[in-house]
Amino acid sequence: MKRTFALLIGLLLALGLVVPPAQAGHEIVIGLQCDRTGATQTVGVVLCPGYHDYIRLVNSKGGLGGHKLKALEIDHEYKVPPGMEAYERHKKEGAVVIGVYGTPHIYALAQKLTEDKIPGTSPGFGSAAAADGVRYPYIFPIAATYWSQATAAVKFAKDQLKDLKGKKIAFIFFDNPAGREPIGVLEDLAEREGFQLKTFAVPPPGVEMGAQVLDIAQRMKADFVIAHLFGRSPSVSIKEFKRVGYPLRKVVSFVWGSAEADLMAAGGISCLPGGRATGGQTTLRRDRVNRFPR
Repeated sequence: MKRTFALLIGLLLALGLVVPPAQAGHEIVIGLQCDRTGATQTVGVVLCPGYHDYIRLVNSKGGLGGHKLKALEIDHEYKVPPGMEAYERHKKEGAVVIGVYGTPHIYALAQKLTEDKIPGTSPGFGSAAAADGVRYPYIFPIAATYWSQATAAVKFAKDQLKDLKGKKIAFIFFDNPAGREPIGVLEDLAEREGFQLKTFAVPPPGVEMGAQVLDIAQRMKADFVIAHLFGRSPSVSIKEFKRVGYPLRKVVSFVWGSAEADLMAAGGISCLPGGRATGGQTTLRRDRVNRFPR
């Protein structure tokens, strides 16, 4: 979180938003999109308050070049139409940066951000292609893209299995633009590394996946599982894999897939093998791999 906002401050500085001290006191407006009540509210209720906390911290130290920061939050419930309305409201309020929330929203807003020349940030989600700043000059990925996370997940599986040739890897994902984003990369890696890839879509809101998990564990007999789930679905996946007896040590998840809140919703420490804090589902966090709970 701290790194995210440090990059945001750097972005504001790079845009030349600091004006002479005589004009100090002018507020720099940031448009913050959020989901506190929708399908991914388990993330929003933690991320969005943290955003405001950091803004308060910066302001308590004098702001940015003598200017206070003002974050205007709008809850779009992880729905694109309200997200588009939120963008227009933020633009009208004079926002110089939009804190976009959600891959579907990055796709929907890419053209508008470019036309209006307003930077939009995507912390750990969004279009991976936006890492090309020439093609997407107004979208700023802050953490690892889903393409990068897919590559890291395959490497992690390879490290565990020693060799992927002939192995069967399942990809279970939330069936929306975010969930589908890394499929092309995984298909390319499957061809390069020689493993069999099978995809399993989980339709929104992602709370029903018993059939998919059963297929992975008993029909496909996957050697490893890569999960890209978010919102309420990660906790469901943990419970379902445990229910069918599939070892969670063979499941690696993208960034949103295995936080403390997900483990608690899945039954707490008891949901892990042996009830110990050392054997749970693994999740990719930025540029490293962590095992939860900490």
